[in-house]
Amino acid sequence: DIFSMNNSNTYKIILKQLKKLNRKNIGIEIKMKHIRYCNSYEVGKWVKSIKEINKFCKLTDNQLIISSGAETNYETISANTFDSLLRIFDIEPMKYWNELDKWIETKNRVYYGASSEK
Repeated sequence: DIFSMNNSNTYKIILKQLKKLNRKNIGIEIKMKHIRYCNSYEVGKWVKSIKEINKFCKLTDNQLIISSGAETNYETISANTFDSLLRIFDIEPMKYWNELDKWIETKNRVYYGASSEK
C-alpha cells in the first residue's frame, strides 16, 4: 500500500489515521511536483512536514517515498538534486536509497509470491 500526500497542511491528520491502522510496511509518498510551485513559506512547511513524516516512518516501520512526481521529461529531477533535497530533509541519501530498494524488493516478493500460487 502507498499513501500519497499532496498537502503539507493535512499530513498530521493522515499520520494520525495511519497510526490508528497500526500497519507496517506502508509507503508514504511525497511528490516534489507539489512543492515546485510553492512560495518560500510553503516550502518551509513542506520541509518540516517531510522531516516529521520521515521520523514517523522510522518509528512505525514504514517507508518514506520521495518522488519527483514527474509526468513529463521536463519535470524530472537529477540524482544530484535529489540527494541534495534528501540532505535538506536530514536524510542520508545512501541510507535512504538502500532502504527504499529493500522496501521495493519486499513488495515485489509479496506480489510475485501471491501470483505464483495460482
